[in-house]
Amino acid sequence: MTNNNNKPTLKDTVYRQIIEMICNGQLQSNEIITEKQLTSHFGISKSPVREALIQLCHDHVLISIPRCGYQVVQINGKDVHDMTEIRLLLEVGSLPRILEKAAPEHIEHLKELNREREKPAREKDVWSSWYRNIEFHTYLLEIANNEYVLDTVRRILSSCTRAYAQLYSLQRETVVLPNDKTHAHPLITKAIEDQDLETAQSLLRADILRMESQLMSMKLL
Repeated sequence: MTNNNNKPTLKDTVYRQIIEMICNGQLQSNEIITEKQLTSHFGISKSPVREALIQLCHDHVLISIPRCGYQVVQINGKDVHDMTEIRLLLEVGSLPRILEKAAPEHIEHLKELNREREKPAREKDVWSSWYRNIEFHTYLLEIANNEYVLDTVRRILSSCTRAYAQLYSLQRETVVLPNDKTHAHPLITKAIEDQDLETAQSLLRADILRMESQLMSMKLL
């Protein structure tokens, strides 16, 4: 999605900002947006906006409604379950390679991510916990060094984030922060450091299922 110089194109920037607008509640699932509105909002030409919209439809973020515009796709419970199945296959399946590739600097970075996660959340910062979770899982796959697996899981986690955003905007007063100090990530890190594949697989599987449970508990139907 980037050019040969690894710099984001206008299309990439619009794509990312539309995702952010969905996640922060600026765009709701029942809202219709148009190419003209977005062109005006971003202050750029139609071409990169149109390209971003086409990509967002391809990635099942938006749906095109003829003669009307575009609507945010509402993620349902089956979507979350299907995405969890793919995550289990790809992430847990990548663990043998992760253990093979994990160097001391990788382990230290995982420990640093865990230390950051244990810092007290301020002002009910549910998003801080959410993004730290995603960062940990993404970095594990960076260690495995398979760009196709990494890209697939990133897209799935982006969809999970959109589902969380849609639900959080509806249930802002009922969301409960997880207890990060009892989280599985430090245990997963230790199992990887100890080259204990069986324990790492069991813990990672449970952690992925935990995210699914968190979404389902928010009454995603």
